[in-house]
Amino acid sequence: MTLSWMEFLLVVALLELTPGPNMAWLATLTLDKGRAAGLQAVAGIALGLALYLIAAIAGLGALMAAQPQLLAGLRWLGVLYLVYLAFEPWIERARQGPELALGDTEDPSTHAGRHFMRGLTLNILNPKAALFYVTLLPRFVEEGGEQVWLQSLWLGLTHIGVATGVHLAIVLAAGGLRPWLSAGKRRTYLNIFFTLALLGIAAWLAWDGLAHPV
Repeated sequence: MTLSWMEFLLVVALLELTPGPNMAWLATLTLDKGRAAGLQAVAGIALGLALYLIAAIAGLGALMAAQPQLLAGLRWLGVLYLVYLAFEPWIERARQGPELALGDTEDPSTHAGRHFMRGLTLNILNPKAALFYVTLLPRFVEEGGEQVWLQSLWLGLTHIGVATGVHLAIVLAAGGLRPWLSAGKRRTYLNIFFTLALLGIAAWLAWDGLAHPV
């Protein structure tokens, strides 16, 4: 299984380095709310991946593959959630007043677990994650090899490790750049850029859903 695992690792690395909903949102969140919020979100995303792994080992992945409308439903819920996340910072600033327009640091105790739950929700509604465990991971499991569930567990943990490493790198990088990017009008321009990025990803998911409805 060594060669198969190396191939799997390469595929996972390329997949996780491809821009997607998690990557864009983590950068946006960290630049807006700070590194602590980003780390909470990374933990939530990792739990979401772990839940998909458990579902795959339990055989629910085969059920989803046999019911493509479930994946289609996840896709459209994910699109709607991305649109909400794109506009949420602007809605929050409008509600809290102009004094936060340049992005005051949020007190982590104010919304304990909020970013964790949003990361979990976003990942569960991420069709990229669902398709990975439904279609890609089973291709690397050797039916005649060692216990299938052990293979799936090892491959899934590999994926979660790589994904979490990439997500941590994004949060740490965004956290380091935050003081400079938050200065003056750069903050507003950055918020506009990431809002458009999230909307762009949502539009791409919607277009792909229309092109491949099931």
